[in-house]
Amino acid sequence: MMSLRYILLLCLCIAGILYSANGVGEDWPAYRHDIHRSGVTSEALPVASLKKVWEYRAPRPPQQAWHGPAKWDAFSGKNNLRSMRNYDPVFFTVAAGNDVFFGSSVEDAVFCLNAETGAQKWNYVTGGSVRMAPMLADGKLYAGSDDGAAYCLDAATGALIWTYRPSEERYLPNDGKLISRWPVRSGVLVDGGTAYFGAGLFPWAEAYLCAVDAASGKPEGEGRYRKALQGVTIEGALLASRECLYVPQGREAPMVFRRNDGADLGTVKDAGGVFALITPENQLVFGAPDQKDNFIAVRDSANSEALASYPEGICMVVHDERAYVLRDNELLALNRKDGSTAWSVACDCPYALILAGDMLFTGGNNKVDAFSVIDGASLTSLKVSGRAYGITVANTRLFISTDTGGVVCFR
Repeated sequence: MMSLRYILLLCLCIAGILYSANGVGEDWPAYRHDIHRSGVTSEALPVASLKKVWEYRAPRPPQQAWHGPAKWDAFSGKNNLRSMRNYDPVFFTVAAGNDVFFGSSVEDAVFCLNAETGAQKWNYVTGGSVRMAPMLADGKLYAGSDDGAAYCLDAATGALIWTYRPSEERYLPNDGKLISRWPVRSGVLVDGGTAYFGAGLFPWAEAYLCAVDAASGKPEGEGRYRKALQGVTIEGALLASRECLYVPQGREAPMVFRRNDGADLGTVKDAGGVFALITPENQLVFGAPDQKDNFIAVRDSANSEALASYPEGICMVVHDERAYVLRDNELLALNRKDGSTAWSVACDCPYALILAGDMLFTGGNNKVDAFSVIDGASLTSLKVSGRAYGITVANTRLFISTDTGGVVCFR
């Protein structure tokens, strides 16, 4: 007769096999996981047994909207500047069930791949580059394009449900393509039945902030609008708190709008760039206002006053009582209550940081490294080709996007 312990172990093994076979786990429906851009998922992976199972390769590397930062700042004498408009270096992925999705700045399309095999299930071609990760909501996929329109697609088939263009159809040449004078480079953020996005590039021309019905694509009903803006440029993924929308402007200070009516609430003080997140306490985190002294600051979401700052920070994630900060050559865990350092380890992966379960994944040059949240211990190092700016964990899989145009799946 089998012992109770043996039966228990057998049941756990069967459960593990079923978990793996069915892709059961947590979805990753938006850029950096959610509308707060937290970069946090509760799903943990058995990193010691992760194996590369497939790789997608685009015909060419991503065609970025901007070709990096200036070489130096002559006024301040600073070299090795960091780009403040680096929002499209890779094809950032989102995932649900056995599907993984991304937009392409090379093929001007949205793609859906089988997450198990990497085989293409469908693609939808737009009239311009799709620079930001799409977003999944209620079986639909939402994306913005350089052609000046937002799109809603059926996530299962790629069929067009609606498209909405807030501007007139006027185009200009850009890197061998025609783009709208009002490209949608904010992505599309969906929450509470409303899809939010921005369209606009030149501060001397009108831009538009849109809140449309997520089902119909029309700016009709309570909390919906098409708002014309002056003197702004919209570049970088939108993020949302309970009451506000935060709109990055690349090199300029991010803008703040009230969600329910689009009222202009000003800009975020001493902030800039395209890295941002909102903490579980509804606090706002934004990057440096310039390229001279990199830092990340935590701000009160009501008045954007600084509450804490992290010098030399590139990106971070916040979970429970700790903040994890990535620097050029270091990864730190800080106690949020008093700012003390819980641990610090050397880390040469400065391009991306996410938290998955009890481990941190960092993106570097030709690799992704994993560390324990407990003490910073190194857990594994996975080889890829190129700079790993995009990391997604969903449904037992790890997806890594690199600046070579690759999307690699580990399982």
